[in-house]
Amino acid sequence: MSTKVQRTTRYLLLDQLKLAGWSILTLIGLFIVLPLLVSLLTGNIGHYQFLRDIANLNPGALFFLLIFIFGALTYDNFKLFIQNGISRRTYFSARLLSLILFSALCVIVGGIYYFAIHAPYMHWSTQQALLKTGTSLYAYAFGSNVTLNVALNLIFNWIFYIGTGLTGMACGTLLALFGKWAKTILIVGAPILGVIAIWLLAVVMVRSQSSFSYTGLEAFLKFLVGYPSHGPADAGYFNPVMPLITMLVGCGVIGTLAYLFNRKLRIRN
Repeated sequence: MSTKVQRTTRYLLLDQLKLAGWSILTLIGLFIVLPLLVSLLTGNIGHYQFLRDIANLNPGALFFLLIFIFGALTYDNFKLFIQNGISRRTYFSARLLSLILFSALCVIVGGIYYFAIHAPYMHWSTQQALLKTGTSLYAYAFGSNVTLNVALNLIFNWIFYIGTGLTGMACGTLLALFGKWAKTILIVGAPILGVIAIWLLAVVMVRSQSSFSYTGLEAFLKFLVGYPSHGPADAGYFNPVMPLITMLVGCGVIGTLAYLFNRKLRIRN
């Protein structure tokens, strides 16, 4: 790794950590300090539950938003680095490394919070807590080995965060290629076109339901989510291999698009 990549990565990572710190403080202020002040002012301090508010902060949603936003913020840093002799490739490499490091930190902090604070408050065992997560289908992937099951959950979250950041990078870099009016049209028009496309797809599927067999599509989707080929399809016993591979391939595709868009970036007058 070159010195320029290291310095650029350090700059981006420190900037992201600073913004994340302020965001976390804001979250604490809104959901812990503010209710406490309201309880004090209204004389209901006896009903205030500090541990409940701490246990229900849900920093995972905040991390998701931050990672996407950091990925989408493209042009200002690009202009700064290009004007200081940093190449497009170095800039992209630094962004990718800072994304990997920051998302790993978010996974660690989120995992500690969920399993060490939220789960005990809810009186869940670690295995029960795994069954409440978005990866509950794979909660028993390693049987009764809770440590490996938790590690798998963290890996899933890490890849998901990386994919989120890469999606933000691709979207932000694409928008940075256009002028102000084109950006506005894309931001407003893309969701509208997406809704129309989903509606048309739903109409076509409903009308062709009687004449088209979805057996192949169903089998393909089951394969992607790791549907058990033998035995009952109970939550926790799905195969995590194919979902992990699918997520990694998706990250590769989105990352490639982000890199191609990054090569087209130019400083606007």
